[in-house]
Amino acid sequence: MKKRMAGMLLCFAMVCSVTAGCGQTGAKKEAAGNSAAGQEQTKEQSADGSTVGKNKFVRDGTDLSLWTFQALHVGFYTDMADKWNEANPDKPINLTVTTGDSSSIQNKLLVACQSGEGTPDIADIEIGFYASYLKDNYLLPINDVVEPYKNDVVMSRIEMYGDQKGNYYGIDFHLGASVAYYNMDIMKEAGIDPAAIVTWDDYVKAGKTVLEKTGKYMCAVETSDLFLPQMMLLEKGVQYVDEAGKPNLATKEHAEVIEFIRSMMDEGICEVAPGGGYHSEEWFGHLNGGKVASVMMPLWYMGRFTDYCKDLDGKIGIYEIPVWNKGDTREVLQGGTGTSVIKYTKNEELAKEFLAFAKLSREGNIYEWQKLGFDPIRTEIWKDTKITQDTENKFIKYFKTNPFDILLKNGTDLTAPSIAGSYSACYGVLVSTTYQNAFETAKDKDAAELLKNEQDSVIYDK
Repeated sequence: MKKRMAGMLLCFAMVCSVTAGCGQTGAKKEAAGNSAAGQEQTKEQSADGSTVGKNKFVRDGTDLSLWTFQALHVGFYTDMADKWNEANPDKPINLTVTTGDSSSIQNKLLVACQSGEGTPDIADIEIGFYASYLKDNYLLPINDVVEPYKNDVVMSRIEMYGDQKGNYYGIDFHLGASVAYYNMDIMKEAGIDPAAIVTWDDYVKAGKTVLEKTGKYMCAVETSDLFLPQMMLLEKGVQYVDEAGKPNLATKEHAEVIEFIRSMMDEGICEVAPGGGYHSEEWFGHLNGGKVASVMMPLWYMGRFTDYCKDLDGKIGIYEIPVWNKGDTREVLQGGTGTSVIKYTKNEELAKEFLAFAKLSREGNIYEWQKLGFDPIRTEIWKDTKITQDTENKFIKYFKTNPFDILLKNGTDLTAPSIAGSYSACYGVLVSTTYQNAFETAKDKDAAELLKNEQDSVIYDK
C-alpha cells in the first residue's frame, strides 16, 4: 500500500507542477475581493498557510466543507452558499472553503481519501488526476441531482467525470471550448483575415505570411503541458487512453500531430513557448509584448488575457480553431475541474444538492461567466443577449469578437477528452517528458519510436 501511495503521489506531483483546467496562475494575489459586496463572507489564514473562506453564518445551518486548489473559486462557492440559503431556508448550510498551494491541497486530499480520515464533504479535483479518484471509489455518484438539469446543460462536461456504468461523479465549471486567439494588429500587418483560416494547411500558409511580413511567430507549443497537441489529436478522434482506459500514446495519429508541429517549427512559424507553457510569467510577457500572432486555448483562457496581457486590450480576436479537413466540427473541449462529493461525507444528500445548485443552476452559471470568464455549460445563457451582449462585461469589452458566437455556431455535440483508467498516469508522462522530448531534447528522433518509449514509461495499476 505504501509503494502504491508513493507512486500515486509522485504522479500527482507531476500533474500539479503544470497548470491545467481552470489554472492556478496568480490565484493567491487575486484571492481577495472575489466575493460579492455585502455578502459578509469571511476569510482567514490557517496555520498551514491555506486560505479559508466562509459564507454568511446561519444559526442551525449544517456545516459543510469544501477544498479547492484555485483561490478564485472561493468567492464563487461562498456566494453560492448564500444564494442556496436564500432559496432553501429549511436546510441552510454554513460552508467552509479551504484553498492553498495546488500541490499541497490536492496531495492532502489524496492522502485523506486513502486513509478515510479528515476529508472534506466536497472537493475540486483537477482533470489530470481525476481518474485516480474514480478508480479507487473515493467519490459518490450524483446522477439523482444532475437529472433535473440534463436538458439545460452540455452533458459531456458531466459525463466525462463518469464511469462505464453510466454514473456521474463530478461537474465542471465551464464548457472549455477550444478557440484560436489572434493578435489582430499582427494579422492586419500581415494582411491576413483569421476568418479565412479553416484548415491547418490554411493556418500554416497564413503563418508563413505572418513570418514574412512581420517577423513574428504564428504560434508556440508547450513542453510542460499538452493543449496544442491534445487539441489536434482530439480533432483526429484519438484519445490518450483507449476504450479500456489503457495508455494510447503510441498511435499513428499522435505521431502525425508531433511531426506536423515539428514541421511548423522547421518553417519558423512555431516556437517553444517561453517558460515551457502557456501559464508561465515568461510566456505572458512574450504574449503581451506582441511577439506571437496566435494561441490555441479553451475559452476559459480569456481570463489570462484580461489579467496578464493588459497591453492587448482590444487587440485580440477569438475565432474557431483550424481543423484537418473542411467540414469537420471546429471545436473540442479541453481542461477542467471536476467538483465532487467525497464518499466519507456525513451529509451526502445535502452536499450533492448544493453541488448541483452551485454548478448547474442559472445563477451559478451566470456567476461563472460574469466573474470568472468561464464559458457556461448551461446553454440557455448562450442565447441571452442581456448577458452575451453586455458591453460592461470585462470579457466582452476586452476582445474584438464575441465568444458566444462560436458556441452558438458549433452547438453541443463536441469531443471531450477521455480521462478514464490510466489517464492520470499518461498525463504525468506527457507533461513531464513526452513533449519536452518531442519538441526540444529529442526533436530529431522518429516520432513513432519516441512515443513507443514514452508509452512504455507509463506506470499504472493494470
